[in-house]
Amino acid sequence: MYNTTKINLKIVESNGNKAIVKITPLVKGFGYTIGSAIRRVLYSSMKGAAVTGVSIDGISHQFDTIVGAKDDVLHILLALKQVRFKKTIEGPIVLELNVVGPKDVTAGDIEKVAGVEVINPDLVITSLSDKKSKVSAKITVNDGFGYVPADESTTTAIGHVALDANFSPIVNVVMEVTDTRVGADTNFDELTMTVTTDGTVDPVFAIRESSKILKGFFHKVETGEDFTEADEKDLEEANSNESTMSTQTQADEVVLEELHLPTRTINALKKAGIKTLGDLADRSEDDLLRVRNLGEKSIREILSLLEKEGLK
Repeated sequence: MYNTTKINLKIVESNGNKAIVKITPLVKGFGYTIGSAIRRVLYSSMKGAAVTGVSIDGISHQFDTIVGAKDDVLHILLALKQVRFKKTIEGPIVLELNVVGPKDVTAGDIEKVAGVEVINPDLVITSLSDKKSKVSAKITVNDGFGYVPADESTTTAIGHVALDANFSPIVNVVMEVTDTRVGADTNFDELTMTVTTDGTVDPVFAIRESSKILKGFFHKVETGEDFTEADEKDLEEANSNESTMSTQTQADEVVLEELHLPTRTINALKKAGIKTLGDLADRSEDDLLRVRNLGEKSIREILSLLEKEGLK
């Protein structure tokens, strides 16, 4: 059963934030075993950085507006959540954003600090119409793993908004297993993995790092070495992500008509190509805001529904 043939990792394509690699040859059945393990670790255990809170001068809540700004505060917050940071220093850091119009406010306008780099500086956050309009904000950036809901208990100052954070730098992982041969023996698997990141981590490095993490856990199982508290936390996070993936699969089978949503909301969603609960869960808040005839009240109802279903 053991594979005595040397296993190769071949980089088929590596272009910035996307890479395609082939791992071969693997004993029959191990393509899915190894591929699924690496995929789960990629999603759950790759460290990243994200905005966790924002304080904007002159506003008291997230549904407020800024004079002269094209977008309301809610849209600005959604845009800030899309800013991707490459962070080499530990712990939370507060960055300032101070812009006077008229101009487009972009991620590149965020204060530059050693150890923190904005990967998508051209991202437009909002537009200011004239010289009297301005945006002054303090943006808290932290590092972590996976998806972390907003901690409202940390919100103490008026105007400070805690945000949900998706720390994972992994955007998408696609795996494919095909048959391959070694000499005359065709009973082997070839695993192809296509990994897309947000640009803050090299996808080939992420695959190797995930394999290293798995190797560390398997070594502890092999030797009987005790797991540390950090190891147990990693396992809990991986199990949580696996549960979410299973819930997502079930959601793909639930059509919108089965949900407790107003008919008008369902019709607006269907016109936007959203037909199932799974489709709905795949859309970001920003995507929902772009759906015609879907107001803020409807979006709040949808987000509440997704949270109850464990899909937020």
